[in-house]
Amino acid sequence: MTHSLHRLGSPESLKNDFVLLVTPAVGINNVGSQEKLREILDYIFELGPTNIGSYETGTIFSGATLEEIKAKLSETPRVRVCFSSSEKVKKLVQFIKEKDYGLSVTISGLITEINDIARSLDIKPHSINLSLGIYGKTADLPGPEVLEFVTMCGHGMISRELVERLIADVKAGRRTPENAAKEMARPCVCGIFNTDRAIQLLQKYAPTSIK
Repeated sequence: MTHSLHRLGSPESLKNDFVLLVTPAVGINNVGSQEKLREILDYIFELGPTNIGSYETGTIFSGATLEEIKAKLSETPRVRVCFSSSEKVKKLVQFIKEKDYGLSVTISGLITEINDIARSLDIKPHSINLSLGIYGKTADLPGPEVLEFVTMCGHGMISRELVERLIADVKAGRRTPENAAKEMARPCVCGIFNTDRAIQLLQKYAPTSIK
């Protein structure tokens, strides 16, 4: 789950940006766990995820459907999903808790929002991972306006060139923020790129006539 910890931006822009991962423990309870994850996937689609996908199928923004994601769960299955609503995250965690599936659930987001959700469900997190930032040859990194987008794909599948081109398209009025955000999301195969946040970030570049 560490690939979701390095999202950069102001606390205000990171509000309502949540990544959830649900998985069995390999060698402990992964055998036969696919049906549990299929039930969870059905509930996620009832809630309405911002993004979801898998390595085997790609994401809803690259054309994957719920049925394809369910059908291609591996022997070590995982659900990776992104939400833009703390209420939806709360409902999903409550659903998994009440079903007592025995699966690992990890959530990425602002720690204050995660703690609020946990407290409301009477859950005490047993561990918390924190990102300490980026060190090394940081002069080679793209600017902060690009990092806000590329760090939403923790596997580095969204290139700076793609983000820079799409920002330029929005500035020129060739694309709407909504269209650019969907195009940006396509290379992120596991589905943790938050298109709602991307739209909000892109709106400041849009000409007044198409905002």
